[in-house]
Amino acid sequence: MLSRSALFFFPLLSILVGTLGVLGFMTGSLALLGGGRDGAEQGVSVRAEWEGAPPYVRPVVLECRADGVMMHEGGGRPPRFFSLERLGREAGVVQDLHERGTAQTGSALTRDQEWLFFKAVIERDPRLKDSLTLALHRIEMANLKREGRARREERYPILLVSANGMDSYDLATLLVESTSRLPLGVEPVLAGWRVQEPRQKPLPAPSATPASPAGEWTRP
Repeated sequence: MLSRSALFFFPLLSILVGTLGVLGFMTGSLALLGGGRDGAEQGVSVRAEWEGAPPYVRPVVLECRADGVMMHEGGGRPPRFFSLERLGREAGVVQDLHERGTAQTGSALTRDQEWLFFKAVIERDPRLKDSLTLALHRIEMANLKREGRARREERYPILLVSANGMDSYDLATLLVESTSRLPLGVEPVLAGWRVQEPRQKPLPAPSATPASPAGEWTRP
């Protein structure tokens, strides 16, 4: 449960965990090519988004920094910061809940059992109030809800990881992978890069029988 997920660095950009297609990473390439290290020190504005995904897919950017995780949800929602110390306490709560679930079954939980257990307890545990785990849980549950069969909006996290943000990355991936089935996108960034709010594409009109085009992005 506490193992670190693999993180791939340059030149292997747009690495995904899951089947969400190709991650478009908008970095201001002219500034990087022309400025080199100076560009990183001056601060480059970047935006992450799911490229090739249907218009109802939205990115939730988790900026993994030395002092914690900044969550950019977009859609006019203000960024939310979760300090490294706070994430560490949160990971301890998740570990405690996992041990309780294992004790209740009398054996190790399967992945399906673990997911169902956490979906049942996250909202009810006061220790997880205003936590990253709760925020991601609500995003996942909103993804699963439909009005009829019409798709409205689905959001999935992208982790932007700086070299000094590995501790934040470890804790964020632990929380996501332990308590949800949300696929993760992972991209490296340089110190000083400024993360812009995710671009919001217009939502499509609802349809009775939505389907992904053959050979293109499909929902996991």
